[in-house]
Amino acid sequence: MRKSLVRRGAAAALAVLTGLTTAALAASPAQAAPALAGVTLSTGTVVLDGDAGCANRVKVTYKVYDPTAEENYADVSADVIGADGDLVDFLYPAQTSRSGDYVYLTDWIFICGGLDGAGRYTIRTELEWYDDDFNSHVVERVTTFYVKRPTSLTYNATPEPVKRNSALTHGGVLKADPVGYGAKYGLKGAVVKFYFKADGARTYVYKGQATTGTGGKYSKNIKATHSGLWKVVYDGNSFRQPQTAYDAVKVK
Repeated sequence: MRKSLVRRGAAAALAVLTGLTTAALAASPAQAAPALAGVTLSTGTVVLDGDAGCANRVKVTYKVYDPTAEENYADVSADVIGADGDLVDFLYPAQTSRSGDYVYLTDWIFICGGLDGAGRYTIRTELEWYDDDFNSHVVERVTTFYVKRPTSLTYNATPEPVKRNSALTHGGVLKADPVGYGAKYGLKGAVVKFYFKADGARTYVYKGQATTGTGGKYSKNIKATHSGLWKVVYDGNSFRQPQTAYDAVKVK
C-alpha cells in the first residue's frame, strides 16, 4: 500500500526539531553551505500495467554536500506530483552512507497501476539547512520521470524467401494497455515505421511507414531488392511504451 503521509510528516517534523537542537548545541566555526550535488533515479521510465498494484517503483538517491558531518544539519524532502498534477507521494529520504564531505540519502516512490495515470511525473525536492545564526535556507530542484503503459508488437514479412524486386508484405498487430484497468487492445491510428539493413551493411535505411487500422493491424508492401534484416518501429509517446520488432528476409 502507499506510504502514510501522516507517518512521513511526523518523521519530518521530528527531524527538523532534532536538526535545530543539534545546531543550537554545536558551537562550531562557520561551515560551507550544504548543497544538493545530485539526484539519481533508478529509472527514467516506469512501464506499468494498468492492472498492477502499488509497489516501490523508483529509487531516488540524493547526494548532498554536508561538511558538518552532523545528522539532520541539512534536511531533504520532496513531493512527487503525478501527470494529472495531484500529489502521488512524499519523500523523506534516509541517510545510507557518507563519503568525505558528501552524504547519500535514499527513498522509494510508490506508484499504483490502477490509480496513478501515465505521463510525466515531477519530483520537487527541497534541501533545507541552518546557518550558525539559525537562519533557514532552502534550495530547490525539480527532477522528472515517466510512467508509461505497456505495448506489444507482432511483425512478419512475407513471402520468405522473396524474389528480387518483388513486393514484400510487412504486417502485424500493435496492441496497447489502456490508461487504466483492462487487457491490451488493438491500437488504431498509430504510425509504425519500416527500416532495412542489407546483409553486410552497418546502418538501417528508412523504407516507409503505415498506420494501424481496426484491431491494431497494419500492412505495407515494399519492394525487396537485397537480403537482410527488416525492422518495424513504434515510437510510443509520453504515456505509451515504444516497441521494435525484426524479421530477416532472404532475397533469391
